[in-house]
Amino acid sequence: MCTLTLIPLASDALRIAFNRDESRTRAAALPPEVKQFGAHTAVFPFDPTSGGTWLAVNDTGLTLAVLNVNLPHRDRSAPKPPRSRGEVIPSLLECDSPSAALAVCERLNYRDFAPFRLVLIGDGLVADVRWDGREPMVMSRLVGGTPLMFTSSGLGDHLVEGVRRVLFDQMFMGGSHVWEASQHAFHRHRWPGREHLSVNMARDTARTVSHAVIDLGAVEAVFSYHADAPDLPAEDTTISLPLIGAT
Repeated sequence: MCTLTLIPLASDALRIAFNRDESRTRAAALPPEVKQFGAHTAVFPFDPTSGGTWLAVNDTGLTLAVLNVNLPHRDRSAPKPPRSRGEVIPSLLECDSPSAALAVCERLNYRDFAPFRLVLIGDGLVADVRWDGREPMVMSRLVGGTPLMFTSSGLGDHLVEGVRRVLFDQMFMGGSHVWEASQHAFHRHRWPGREHLSVNMARDTARTVSHAVIDLGAVEAVFSYHADAPDLPAEDTTISLPLIGAT
């Protein structure tokens, strides 16, 4: 239950934005901190329920995001997998690049996890690992001149993918000079009467609980975290992480 977007900025910089949607009864996440993983440092918010995270960046610029995959005919009576999807990202933060992280992903026991989509960003590449409960699939593409969106919903991904993508295409059709403003507006968008389908979503049992932005440049990654829906007042945390080898 989340929405991730990525837009290219000037000078080969990227802006990654993430709305996290969660159950209204789930414990609030802790704001981002800097933590050590082997030879690397990383910044990410922490989910006390799962012991993991949904979004992180390390000091090589490797950025990782995980979204749930909600199939239209999933068996809700199936036993809960033994590991949380929030554990996936911390297991990869020692890696230097998306290709190194993908090599680690090849050794994952995917059946320990409920279905998920892992997005890996860095070195001019965006890779997408999708685990649907049957077979993991990997797609990769170069970061080009086109904004990207990934989204999910506990109602069923098929119910939100189409309407949110139409909105995304409409809001970004104005060209690169409006993409920053478009991304800002997209993550705050809510349809009156269709709040359950909205990017900034709300329904009886769940809602958008946080909004994060990572500005990934040549010399640093800046992680900005807003501890509630993006249109609501809340505490903000911003951490700058110098990148290895930056000059």
